[in-house]
Amino acid sequence: MHDDGNTGVLTEDQLRAMGFKSCGSNVRIARNCMIFAPTHMSIGNDVRIDGFCTLSGSIDLGSNIHIAGYCGLYGKHGIVMEDFSGLSAGCRLYSASDDYSGEYLTNPTVPDEYLGIQSGAVALGRHVIVGSGTLILPGVTISEGSAVGSLSLVNRSLDPWGIYTGVPARRIKDRSRKLLELEQKYISTRGGSAQR
Repeated sequence: MHDDGNTGVLTEDQLRAMGFKSCGSNVRIARNCMIFAPTHMSIGNDVRIDGFCTLSGSIDLGSNIHIAGYCGLYGKHGIVMEDFSGLSAGCRLYSASDDYSGEYLTNPTVPDEYLGIQSGAVALGRHVIVGSGTLILPGVTISEGSAVGSLSLVNRSLDPWGIYTGVPARRIKDRSRKLLELEQKYISTRGGSAQR
């Protein structure tokens, strides 16, 4: 990773002291991120999480991941981001959400018996990129190689190697797989694998 001289990131000792389930090498997390329950989070190698992000719950980040500033990952029921995936600024991923139909009460101040929580793990496959301001709802899988345009709403799972955009997100065309050749070249120059 490029070293931009940013001293606003947590040191290796600070990351270790936080008690992550696992934490690889070259992990750069901005000091002003809010991280809740790191014992339920695993982080691969070469991961960068920019400022003002919130991470909460069960989160599994692969290697070569970038999460841009102001993102929120709310993993009560699990969030997985596989290798080479990334989030542009201001994305929100929810693995649980209130039912907005009016059939139930809403918000965490109310006992569970009155709530209609919709839940399900969120998964982003290898080489998935998500544009700024996109919202991803519970139970969604964005399959390998797909790209989601800015300000989209992803309320259902997306097939691999497509470019999606809109509210709700719809496939507009196929995405090039050339990046797989670039991945292999990158890995060969590093003498190994991007895997943990």
